[in-house]
Amino acid sequence: MGPAALERFTVKLFSGTTSTFKLFTNSDRTMIGTFVLLTLASIAAQAESPTVIVVTGTPGTEEYATAFNTWADRWQTASQEADARFIRIGDASDPNDREVLQQEFKKLKESKSSMVWLVLIGHGTFDGTRAKFNLHGPDITAEELANWLTPLPMPLAVINTASASGPFVNRLSGPNRVIVTATKSGFEHNYARFGNYLSQAISDPEADLDKDEQVSLLEAFL
Repeated sequence: MGPAALERFTVKLFSGTTSTFKLFTNSDRTMIGTFVLLTLASIAAQAESPTVIVVTGTPGTEEYATAFNTWADRWQTASQEADARFIRIGDASDPNDREVLQQEFKKLKESKSSMVWLVLIGHGTFDGTRAKFNLHGPDITAEELANWLTPLPMPLAVINTASASGPFVNRLSGPNRVIVTATKSGFEHNYARFGNYLSQAISDPEADLDKDEQVSLLEAFL
């Protein structure tokens, strides 16, 4: 199933109707994932604002730090333009972003946020068994993140732009969720530039393929 088939599934969650579908790969063409058509601009019109959480992990070098902060800044701009609640985690001065992130999820469980977007920007690892996202302080595994997200009742989009992020798809997939990763598997360890392209596209009018004056996550991905 390719991009043309994906484009036919255009369901706006703000209308109160949802649809999920699987994109399965043949050979090495694309990633396995669950996609729901979501838009930052459109969901902002709901009674309750969506929440966008952007987590920048440990960069390793100044070059990566600059890139990751640029990508996060773009998400912040897009969120503000959509009147979404924006939370940014990843200040190097905080020794434990893992704890900060977990606390934010606990708060969301009791909130009335219409939707949650979680954007992970940074590096990832995979040892053949467990995939991790590298945080400032202790890392988080895909299994741990899945457990933290389970209590959340609202629709959820998780965008993992890190290397070795593929295993997050199977661990996090579920009803009313869209999971997007930068790699097909956990064995792709090289630096992923996916986060750069996606953060540019999410607020780029040229990415609005159906010309409805909003850029969906599907359109940004394509």
